[in-house]
Amino acid sequence: MPEFNLILDYYELLNLHKTLLEAKFHTNPENELVAGSPFVANIYIQVRDLLIQSEKGNQWKDWFQLSNRQDRKNQAIFMMKNDKRWGSATIDEKSRIASNYLAPFIFDDEELKNIVAEIDHSFIEGESFYVY
Repeated sequence: MPEFNLILDYYELLNLHKTLLEAKFHTNPENELVAGSPFVANIYIQVRDLLIQSEKGNQWKDWFQLSNRQDRKNQAIFMMKNDKRWGSATIDEKSRIASNYLAPFIFDDEELKNIVAEIDHSFIEGESFYVY
């Protein structure tokens, strides 16, 4: 499969970031599959990495730390609780699902494990979040 390259200046990259942020973390999306898509996650991680390589890289590295973005973390958790795959997924699948929802943010294994446990706990408690 051929690969394609985009040529973007910093401000175009910044606007692509804003667009992806809106698409992935909208809590009432037009297309609910965007937020957890591994393809969108991969593209957004590439955008994140390019922003971190920019002249403002240190600021971006801080901005993309999940621990600094509680709002986005909460939105991703809300959407994961609505993911119909979650209840039947294995622990490894849950980690992949969560990583895709949390992309492009930077987090460690412990943070990921805690998020998976929080969502599992909500399923055990019988919480229902479906809004679609």
